[in-house]
Amino acid sequence: MSVFYIDGEYVDADSASVSARDLAILRGFGVFDFLRTYGGLPFQLGAHLRRLQRSADLIDLACPWDLETLGEIVMETMRRNAYAESGIRLVVTGGDSPNGFMPGGDSRLLVMVTPLQNLAATVYRQGAAVATVEQHRHLPEAKTINYIPGITAQRQAQRRLPGAIDAIYCLDGQVVEGTRSNLFAFLDGRWITPAEGLLPGITRAEVIKLLEREGQLELRAVSLEEFYSADEIVITSSTKEIVPIVQVDDRRIGAGVPGENSRRLMRQWRMLTDAYAAGQVR
Repeated sequence: MSVFYIDGEYVDADSASVSARDLAILRGFGVFDFLRTYGGLPFQLGAHLRRLQRSADLIDLACPWDLETLGEIVMETMRRNAYAESGIRLVVTGGDSPNGFMPGGDSRLLVMVTPLQNLAATVYRQGAAVATVEQHRHLPEAKTINYIPGITAQRQAQRRLPGAIDAIYCLDGQVVEGTRSNLFAFLDGRWITPAEGLLPGITRAEVIKLLEREGQLELRAVSLEEFYSADEIVITSSTKEIVPIVQVDDRRIGAGVPGENSRRLMRQWRMLTDAYAAGQVR
């Protein structure tokens, strides 16, 4: 059984709980972040913790823990679980409210470590499908616990395209991001990814670094028509890593199989994470 950190205590997952008066329960007021390990080492922990703090700042949620304290809590929670590879979820809630609406100032911190769950290997070999949804998230740069838009978007996507692994938010004729991923489209010999109005993914940032080294990246808006006509598409996230997309809605992408540029990017990613697991890069 997993051990979680809940509001200052380490407890078994089955007995972990928060107050029914917490604003996360009453009003959905809170932020979170999620990361994974490679070789048992949390990948880009500092970047994830800084994003957690920024998310809290964006919604004016008190987050009184500094980066060092947050990092120590994460590492201690991992030690109490000792999984070969872990998924690590941090949540900052609004805490108990004096009137059921406004924060009382005592935020709660939750750190949940569980065995890492991977997508099926066939997804990476054969590619996957996504569906577009005309929708956007409130405060897209904040990773909040309000996932109503994401859940409703994913349900719409799966009704239209059973098996779709993510829904892609579209706004005013432009694709922006997935409900739980960022996107890259390969067009005219270059990878293109939307520049703004999205959650800045940590995996996305590392992929951008890989592509910038080779001068293969363009940061700009991507229209839905460009997305449909792309030679190749990948989506990125901490849990999915880099997934080649071979179908968007009813449109086949490229030849309908993962392209060479996608496969090359996936190989580069594996080299990076293998080196990270071996302690060769940070």
